[in-house]
Amino acid sequence: MVKFETVRGMKDYIGIDAEKIRYLESTFRDLAIKYGYSEIITPIVEEFKLFALKGGEELRETMYVFKDKADRELSLRPEITPSVARAYIQNLQSSPRPIRLFYFGTVYRYDEPQYGRYREFRQAGVEMIGDSSILADLEVLDLLYNFYDKLNLSNDITIKLNNIGIFRKIMDKYNIEDNLQEHILHLIDKNKINEALDILEKNIKNKDIVDFFNEILTKKDAKLEDIESLTKLEEVSKLDIKNEFLYLFRLSSLLNNLNIKFKIDLGFVRGLAYYTGLIFEVLHPSVQFSIAGGGRYDKLIELYGGLPSPAIGFAIGVERTLLVVRELKVEEPINVIVIGMSEDAIPSMFKVSRILRKEEYRVVINTKDQPLSKLLPYYASQGFKLAIIIGKQELEKNMITIRNLITRKQISVPLENVEDAIKQTL
Repeated sequence: MVKFETVRGMKDYIGIDAEKIRYLESTFRDLAIKYGYSEIITPIVEEFKLFALKGGEELRETMYVFKDKADRELSLRPEITPSVARAYIQNLQSSPRPIRLFYFGTVYRYDEPQYGRYREFRQAGVEMIGDSSILADLEVLDLLYNFYDKLNLSNDITIKLNNIGIFRKIMDKYNIEDNLQEHILHLIDKNKINEALDILEKNIKNKDIVDFFNEILTKKDAKLEDIESLTKLEEVSKLDIKNEFLYLFRLSSLLNNLNIKFKIDLGFVRGLAYYTGLIFEVLHPSVQFSIAGGGRYDKLIELYGGLPSPAIGFAIGVERTLLVVRELKVEEPINVIVIGMSEDAIPSMFKVSRILRKEEYRVVINTKDQPLSKLLPYYASQGFKLAIIIGKQELEKNMITIRNLITRKQISVPLENVEDAIKQTL
């Protein structure tokens, strides 16, 4: 006998588990709209080149790639930012900037499944396109922080920050080509520091600069005084990267004023290859992985053939976030079962159900052919709070009987008065 199961690394979400995902989605959507962002929905399938062009080594190796019937090389999206960039160029490039967009959708990566890592998972995110100011960076970080505040996690999380522009300016100064830069950053991201330094030493041929690079990587929890001291080093003036450090100093001061908990890790690198400046991740002490992350990508849209457009965004790992939520207060609607005692009751059953659904009650029509004495305890055990009973006597008088399945309080009222009467039994 054939037996089908979910594809490895993917899972079904049923009942309360599905409701938790939808709760996060609606919470994020409501917040993003309040910040002035508009929703964008992009296709799950895109051209492979969209991601391969600047996707970074890890992303290239962990994608679902296939050819369609026209022999086009396509892929399931491993993230949504490139799709938003493509959609911006295709549809929004002539619109007033900055453009604020948010999304919620599934993404696919062919990673080895483990705790907190899935092959199909969900991301909620924003992209702000057309603004390079520190205000834009702060807005995005503030939105991210406030989302976790709405989940009662703001006291637990820490936002880890760095400026990848420091690394890029050093490597640009010594003419290290882009692909090798991405390889070096990939090694740092994988904590293969010695391998990265060996490559730098071969290409830079200046021990002082390589030592300076190494010094940056060791600052795992840099304080403001560390940044100040680094900006005074002679090597910094040679490399023309003082402004990259000063940016972190400015951002730190502003985040402190906003009471956003953060730490600066000068050795922190994110795996995606298109970042050019600020990068960040959200950490929670109960898990070993980040639960959200993002950064500034000022050259991606130009790389895709668009006009130069600075941009910044983030993506929240929905399933990862649910792993650290202690208590999610998903608002439970009141469950109502409508029981008709004969076929003649069917029109009234549907009529009363329509009325109550408009009032946001969750209404189910009974289809079981069982006596009332068995139906009432059964539905009580299934979490139904109220039963509406329509029997022969109720039909004759155009009435209904409302019974509270917990308190057993019961009243009979005209059908048209159900909205007011039902509140009396709660």
